[in-house]
Amino acid sequence: MKRFLFFLFLSICISTNAQIKDTVKVSNSDSVCLSKLTGEAYYEFIQYVGDQFYNTNWTKSDILLANGTMLYDIQLKYNGFLDEVIWMNTNNLRKFKLDKSSINDFWLKNSTTDIIHFKRINVTNTNNPSTEIFVEVGIEGKLSLYIQHKIKIDGEEDFYLNGHNYLLKSIGPKPLYYINLQSNNFAMLDKINRINLLKLFPEHKIEIQKIMRLNHLNLKTPQDLIKLIDLLNKIL
Repeated sequence: MKRFLFFLFLSICISTNAQIKDTVKVSNSDSVCLSKLTGEAYYEFIQYVGDQFYNTNWTKSDILLANGTMLYDIQLKYNGFLDEVIWMNTNNLRKFKLDKSSINDFWLKNSTTDIIHFKRINVTNTNNPSTEIFVEVGIEGKLSLYIQHKIKIDGEEDFYLNGHNYLLKSIGPKPLYYINLQSNNFAMLDKINRINLLKLFPEHKIEIQKIMRLNHLNLKTPQDLIKLIDLLNKIL
């Protein structure tokens, strides 16, 4: 009986989450500095095992809106599972999923020295004709690197409730790396390694291998890829 009620509760939550479209001008509750924000009410339910958010805690952030308005020091989370920006109104603790098309850039300010820049880009490649996504800016130049902090279903895990265990889908980070080529198309990498990168730039294979050797880059981390793109920009 408890098992039935638990899954009934989950199905109601999922159904409710899908149907709620409480679209509002979120400025209704903070007209001083947020008069340009729009979105819909956001309700968070436990549907999966794992964290849907890139930043677990609410983070003081800045937003550059599509209309050119800059907003400072508001509380944001980035939901990598939905690819949406969630804002919390600190006056009434209500949460809103902001309209994606209204946001150009946002900065998560974990500290004065750790500021992570995200932007909205329109990705076009052979696998994905045209999609707007939020990405972290790795580096921009002749070649630009962007990181999508995607969170995906990656398996199943036991969930314990009142001494009983239930099998639920689990989620986890699955970052994707987008390189903006000089042709203004995006190449997507789902894994950082030398072979994948050399396939993208066969005409620069010798230069890339030389850069990696001289700078001791093994291309196992995003930082290595960012440094390589930076050095490659200087010779293109």
